[in-house]
Amino acid sequence: MDKEKQLFTASLFLSGKPLDIAFLNKLLDPFNLENRLLEYSEEFNKQENGLKIRFISGGFQMAADPTLTQTLEKYFGERSETLSRGSLETISIIAYKQPVTKAEIEKLRGVDCSGTMRTLLDKNLITVAGRKSVPGRPLLYVTTRYFLEYFGLNDLSELPTFMEWQALRSRQQ
Repeated sequence: MDKEKQLFTASLFLSGKPLDIAFLNKLLDPFNLENRLLEYSEEFNKQENGLKIRFISGGFQMAADPTLTQTLEKYFGERSETLSRGSLETISIIAYKQPVTKAEIEKLRGVDCSGTMRTLLDKNLITVAGRKSVPGRPLLYVTTRYFLEYFGLNDLSELPTFMEWQALRSRQQ
C-alpha cells in the first residue's frame, strides 16, 4: 500500500467522523483526489476486514461493516442513542421544510416543541440559520451536517419521498 493510501485510511481511523474533500486536499495531493479516494475506498472495502469506508455527509468515514452490527451491538451497545417519537417528527419537518420556524413546526405537529427543539439543538442535529423576514423576526431552523451523518445520508436528496415513506410504513404494519 502506498503512503497516500496509508495516510487516507489512518486519517479516517483516527478522525471517527467523516472527513471532507477540503480537509483531505490539505493532507494529500489534490490532483484528481476524489477519484483516487473512491478507488482507495473500493479497494479497502473488498478486503472484508470488518471495516468499511463509506461516503457520507459529504465526506469519507471508516465504520464497522453493517453486516456485523447485530453481533457487535450485543457487546458495545448501539452506536447512538435513539430519538423520541416527538424528536423524530420535529426533525422530519425541519428536514423536509427547511428553513422553518418553530411556530410553523408547532402548527404542523399541533403541540409545543420547545423541549424537543432544545434537545435537537443540543445534539447538533439542527441549527439556527437566521431569521425570517416577517414581524417578530422568528428564528429559522435547518438540519446540520451531523444530521446527515447521524441518519447515514450523503445529502438531503436521499430522504425518502412521501410515496416511498408510505410504502415503507405499510410494510412495517
